[in-house]
Amino acid sequence: MEQFGPYRIEGLLGRGGMGEVHRAYDTAHDRIVALKLLSEPFIADEAFRARFRRESQIVARLREPHVIPIHAYGEIDGRLYLDMRLVEGRDLKELLADGPLDPARAAGIVEQVAGALDAAHADGLVHRDVKPSNVLVTSADFVYLVDFGIARSMTAEGTSITGTGNVIGTLDYMAPERFGDAPITGLVDVYALACVFFECLTGRRPFLAEGAAAQMGAHLTAPPPSPSQVRPGLPPALDAVVARGMAKDPADRYLTAAAFAEAVRAALTAPAPPIPTWQKTLPGPVLSPPMTPPRPMPVPTMLNAGPPTGTYAGPPRPYTGPSGKVAPAASPPPRSQRNRWIALCAALAGVVVVALLVTYLVTRDKTQSAGPGPVTPPPTTSPSPSQSPSPETTAPPSTSESKPAHDEKLYAALPAVYKQYTCEDAEVPPGAAAAVECGESNVGDVKAGNVVFPHPTGARFLRFADAAAMDKWFQDIVKSQGLTRNDAQGACRPLKVPKIWGTYYRAETPAPVPGDYLTCFLGDPAQLVWTDAKKLVGGVLLSTKVTDNDKLDQLYYWWNMEILSDLPGN
Repeated sequence: MEQFGPYRIEGLLGRGGMGEVHRAYDTAHDRIVALKLLSEPFIADEAFRARFRRESQIVARLREPHVIPIHAYGEIDGRLYLDMRLVEGRDLKELLADGPLDPARAAGIVEQVAGALDAAHADGLVHRDVKPSNVLVTSADFVYLVDFGIARSMTAEGTSITGTGNVIGTLDYMAPERFGDAPITGLVDVYALACVFFECLTGRRPFLAEGAAAQMGAHLTAPPPSPSQVRPGLPPALDAVVARGMAKDPADRYLTAAAFAEAVRAALTAPAPPIPTWQKTLPGPVLSPPMTPPRPMPVPTMLNAGPPTGTYAGPPRPYTGPSGKVAPAASPPPRSQRNRWIALCAALAGVVVVALLVTYLVTRDKTQSAGPGPVTPPPTTSPSPSQSPSPETTAPPSTSESKPAHDEKLYAALPAVYKQYTCEDAEVPPGAAAAVECGESNVGDVKAGNVVFPHPTGARFLRFADAAAMDKWFQDIVKSQGLTRNDAQGACRPLKVPKIWGTYYRAETPAPVPGDYLTCFLGDPAQLVWTDAKKLVGGVLLSTKVTDNDKLDQLYYWWNMEILSDLPGN
């Protein structure tokens, strides 16, 4: 065993951004402790040494049950250390690996974390890295908030960005104002706590976008997710609580972490809305017009762009019917009497359809059972222009005029932003099993701060019978464009390394899925091409508006936000 001053190190418990925590025996005080040491690569780094000292001072002065007590801190043989009470338990990240938590248990954990946060905020400190791995849970469900290593004073100058431009913290739980010059207050911890609570309920991060740029864009522009939509059966009242906790504008959030925790409890104990009497007794389903929630499009700041200026409710994703036309926006829920008439009209319409179908089948059966009629000799002269040829004499349409086959598998595999009727069957190229051409997507341009990322002007999707055929299709594109493989650069980096191709990472995957490839290149039009090895589908985004590598990079960002985030992980 290694000896460190009076501490006998017994084993490694975990590593963080700048330190490692060991189980150790304190020979001077005859007790087992958690000993945090500044990691060896940072021993001589004055910036990390300053941060480590600040954490020791911060945690030592906090007197709150859910902050681990500090026994001692200092420096031994040039290495900084922090001596803490050893907590036997698991961190919340480990618990969530077993699946989502019961809502009541999640609420209890949030209440305890909120207590630690409000105590820090009352002392003028912001944690800035609230996440599941920094929440320790004992076997009795007693919770400790740990790792104040990047906490800072609310009055400190600067923002969450370091002097080198690096973001301090974990992007999955980072409030929008952390990406700009807005003041950093305790409300960033409230936002992060709402993100953690969402993960407790659903077992997944709030935003599944892959990559730093996509995560930043999601926190800046995407509407807060609804827990009840991810995990059916949760109280719908929780959706509003999470939405307020994750509001883009800090002024719209709960003022304290405790206020958020209280709202969670209230949502869990709120009685469910009563079911109207007519809905209990009316036979058959009650139909209501489909509604599509709007996509909030906030206008926060990007780096060095000034404080957030508010929230803009962007255009909703339109619902389109079989005709391809956009349906009118749904009105508020109708009154019970109107709902009854809708249901009755729907039932009557069903009766009419059945009657027509029966009539058609009876007529067809009579015609078929009557047998062929007298044979009429074919006319010896061509019919006059005024005569219409009978079905028996009409020539079948030529093969060249036949429409491409409709492939339901391909339509079912389309990304969510193209699941509408602007996509049409297209001519199938050699090697593919089906193809569709699409016009506009369900969403338009994506706005992040003061930057607008234009949407593509068209798209093409192909389904393949096997992986070999899909790979050949992609490699033919690679060869025709003279592209070079570069997995390390993410396959589409036009501003840094143009004309490359390679693998890409889906959300929640530790490694690329074999057969998943991506590339992008300028042309007439510019294209972004990728393969989905799980569905055996190839996609092509087309844009006549992309004329340089800067715009091509913006098209890649649009794909990252709207399509990559929709691809399931392993």
